[in-house]
Amino acid sequence: MVIGKSPSLPGPASPTGPAETARPADATGPADAAARARSLHARPDAYLGLPAVLVAPYAPGSGRAARREALRPVYAAVAAELGEPTLYGASAAGPSVRWHTGAHVVLLAGGPQGATLSVHTASDLYGREYSAVESGSIGWRAEDPHGFDTLPYLWLLHRGPERGWPAFRWDGHHTAASWEHLESALALLLDSWMEQLPVQVPGEWASFVVGCARDWPRHLRVGCGQDGGQLSLMVDHRTTAEEPGFEDSMRERGWQVRERGWWRAEFADEDPEAARSAARLLVADVRARGSVRPDELVAWELTVNDRGRLWLPGIGMPVN
Repeated sequence: MVIGKSPSLPGPASPTGPAETARPADATGPADAAARARSLHARPDAYLGLPAVLVAPYAPGSGRAARREALRPVYAAVAAELGEPTLYGASAAGPSVRWHTGAHVVLLAGGPQGATLSVHTASDLYGREYSAVESGSIGWRAEDPHGFDTLPYLWLLHRGPERGWPAFRWDGHHTAASWEHLESALALLLDSWMEQLPVQVPGEWASFVVGCARDWPRHLRVGCGQDGGQLSLMVDHRTTAEEPGFEDSMRERGWQVRERGWWRAEFADEDPEAARSAARLLVADVRARGSVRPDELVAWELTVNDRGRLWLPGIGMPVN
């Protein structure tokens, strides 16, 4: 589907005139966003260095649902114009979706006022992002801010063929310096999933498994599904000896239901504290099972609908 270009949308700046440093007009609405994306994709060199254009604005203080619905039609229009992204993903500020065009990247990114579109030289963009994540300001010391909210992306999903693998990316994982930092990192990641998955990959689910070095036979599964729009946590207690007060202690920790040896808790999309509550339960559970530091945990089976490759730089723990 090709959406016509709005006549009000500015073209590339003159290489000699003062317009080259002027901020382009916003391109709000799906049609303008698609037209801008088409221009950036077709003639990236003409737009390099220009400020990002706001394409999906939302009011200050907007909640998860309002931001999601502001982005949804704009993202659909851009994806219809450019095709499947090279990389799906998001930062704490919103989407971080990339369409690679050889040496360039068209970037749909979140910001304080909403989502923006811009184009970058791939090596420059990923060089800046690599410098940011390797700066030592993330997950370094417990007495400092956790820094996970400054990552250029909390998660990335690649679904293209291996031969289309992006040449520039940072796919490591920072380990949180404290339990408080881990709780913050997980809350950011899970909140991002609840906001972004219904827009970027409608109808799909994401999950990962967490194991504890000091209680290895049992593992905890974290899932974010779109059936009812909720987070779910499950922990395996099929072989756990039930001492007196065991069930009460599990419920006090935050677990809700036990089925066939698995304890489960669910957190609804309508609850603005859903991600924070889920992160708090995960941390409380692994600590109750003897873990003393976040680096004793490990995550694996990172997946979105069992298709593609998923990175979680913002997960806050080692990844296998």
